[in-house]
Amino acid sequence: MVLKSKSIFPFLLILLVLLSSCMEEGIQAPDNSKSPDEDAHLEMVASPVPERTLSICLGDEPDSLFLYGDQSTSATIIRQAIYDSPVDQVDFQYSSALLEDIPSQENGLVIVVPVEVHPGDKIVDSKGNLTILASGVEYRPSECSSLDCLSTFQYQTPVILDQVEIRFPIKTGIKWADGTQLTAVDSEFSYWVARDLYGSGGPRKIRYTSSYTIEDENTIVWKGVPGFLGINSYPEYFFSPLPQHLLADLTLDEIVNSESTSRQPLSWGPYRITEWILGDHITLVKNENYQLNSEGLPAFDSLVFRFVDGGEEALAAYFSGECAVVANEPGLFDYFQEIEIRQQEGDLNIVYVEGDAWEQISFGINSLDSKRVLLEESRTRQAITQCINREAISEQRMDAGSVIESFFIPSDPRVDAQSAGNPYQPEAAMDLLEQVGWIDHDQDPDSARIAQDIKDVKDGTPFQLILLAAGVTDIHSSALLIQQDLQYCGIEVQIDILPASELLAPGPEGPIFGRQFDLALFAWAAGSYQYCRLFMTDEIPGIYPAYLKGWGGVNAPGFSSDDFDAACSLVITNLPDSPVAQDAVKGLISTFEDGLPVVPLFFRRQVIVTRPELTGFENGVYDLFWNIETVQ
Repeated sequence: MVLKSKSIFPFLLILLVLLSSCMEEGIQAPDNSKSPDEDAHLEMVASPVPERTLSICLGDEPDSLFLYGDQSTSATIIRQAIYDSPVDQVDFQYSSALLEDIPSQENGLVIVVPVEVHPGDKIVDSKGNLTILASGVEYRPSECSSLDCLSTFQYQTPVILDQVEIRFPIKTGIKWADGTQLTAVDSEFSYWVARDLYGSGGPRKIRYTSSYTIEDENTIVWKGVPGFLGINSYPEYFFSPLPQHLLADLTLDEIVNSESTSRQPLSWGPYRITEWILGDHITLVKNENYQLNSEGLPAFDSLVFRFVDGGEEALAAYFSGECAVVANEPGLFDYFQEIEIRQQEGDLNIVYVEGDAWEQISFGINSLDSKRVLLEESRTRQAITQCINREAISEQRMDAGSVIESFFIPSDPRVDAQSAGNPYQPEAAMDLLEQVGWIDHDQDPDSARIAQDIKDVKDGTPFQLILLAAGVTDIHSSALLIQQDLQYCGIEVQIDILPASELLAPGPEGPIFGRQFDLALFAWAAGSYQYCRLFMTDEIPGIYPAYLKGWGGVNAPGFSSDDFDAACSLVITNLPDSPVAQDAVKGLISTFEDGLPVVPLFFRRQVIVTRPELTGFENGVYDLFWNIETVQ
């Protein structure tokens, strides 16, 4: 809803006229004169400090605010105000409002313990997959951190595997909004609710958990499935608390769907919910028991989350004064130029949050269509990458971050900033195409190059490709730029626009994951997984058992490299702060840039529009509104 301003000038004019006429008719004002004695008894009363309200417009309304309910961006944003996210990661640095320290091997909160495992027990195999210990299973024995010491289980005797233990020390003195102390019991209770809710097929943090127990009143101990060391982030395995004292006697259905958990969940963060008007807004006020109240936080007395429909309504709400902040509204991208102009004029501030999704162009390297063989040569893929002006694509899209050379965000400390990658250099790319055997036979820039002496490609074959993309305006404009750039290099490209549901459907029907394409422009959603898994040989989709993952494999290009597989295996089967994993990342990037299963473009970013005077919003890599309590 957008508020409409109404002028009060006529009312003030009438009021002034009435006051004037009253005085003219001799109406006397009350006598407020006092004697000197009365003055001695007067008390000074401080004027009340006006409450400060921050109004935030969001692009959609959540269905539920229950911790394991709606996982939409809007729900996650609002939960930041209720729960003060247990662990925040800002520009790859961790901090926590709930934990005394962030677990690591260095501080001793993460340890590896050898455990005995018997046939039939659940383990994680040498490739990081959950399985049962049985004959023929390849596993990593205890203290083995390379690919040279793997073993295959053959005998019905116990083996020794490594098990990771993570301790999460919870700060003392933190209270729920009702005054009840928050303890490790609440986190353990949250784990059991999640486990009962999701079952064995739940999120990774549940599937790879062996136990989650209380060590003392303020310490939780997580233990992983034996053999599991491929942890992307230690804090990921902490379960955000739920109020055990309120929910323990409820059924699972009541916990998930009751009004008290879905509409007004009990807070331990800076704000608590007081009102939810469906279809309009949610109001939150300061939590009187918030741990940082003594430090003057949160800065605002109340928050109002309003819901808008589209970029036009969001901007109207902003400029009418109804909202001081607009977030999670993709429709803002339609007004990119107008928003930039208003920022230059000082009317608003634009904040970019990186890392929303990884956008790339997949190559159909190993297609199931025997006629699609033009992209098997890595030098051809390198030339195509150098032909595409990725900077131009990024600049014409508001949701595009800076150009990347792999699947790591540029600010990731694991990435070598000196890496040259494959920059835009079409002249060098055309020379490379000539070396491969793609000849400009007629010197006509409007015609496609043809093949000459290229392995598995018939001489005279024109260099013609089909680019698949989803039917979204920004994506379509990017596809047109790609088409133009490749045309300049002598590569003819036809663009096929398909509905996203059809484009990304599982194989064998889906063109991408059915491996029936030349080029495909799409994005991989950000998540708690290593992107290198997307290009491992055992992730190539196809008919089982020839392809181990069947049509559930995600390596749509069909890329296969022993060096890449080895580097990725080390990354996903060793602890993230181990020297082995850190060294493996360097090899991973190198083999990726050499093999180029895709053209890496950029990470999509989210946009927040704020009042220029508001502080606490900065560009970076983080979860939206992670510091809502300090915004002022």
